[in-house]
Amino acid sequence: MKTLKDLIAEAHTLVPKITCSELSSELDHYKIIDVREKTEIDETGSLPNSINIPRGLIEMKMAPDDNSLKAETPIVVYCGGGSRASLAGKTLQELGFKNVKNLEGGFRGWKEFVN
Repeated sequence: MKTLKDLIAEAHTLVPKITCSELSSELDHYKIIDVREKTEIDETGSLPNSINIPRGLIEMKMAPDDNSLKAETPIVVYCGGGSRASLAGKTLQELGFKNVKNLEGGFRGWKEFVN
């Protein structure tokens, strides 16, 4: 049986990372998904042009039949530090999305980058 730690480690190996620097120069190229809860976003803010789909709703909100994104759409997922985003990225890959990346360092990394 796998532990949560095992699942996160596996997801980290399967979902490529993108640095804050790389993303900042290509913000308009990606669909950016914040997988944190709304209360976290209300407290800390979010990346420009990101949409909020909490981790627990990824399967329901991003199912191929229920959204306008194509399998090739470039997607960046992020959370506070990276673990939930890796899990969400793995789920998106399993749903058929082929170009999913995890923001290295998550929102905390982004805040450090822009400040």
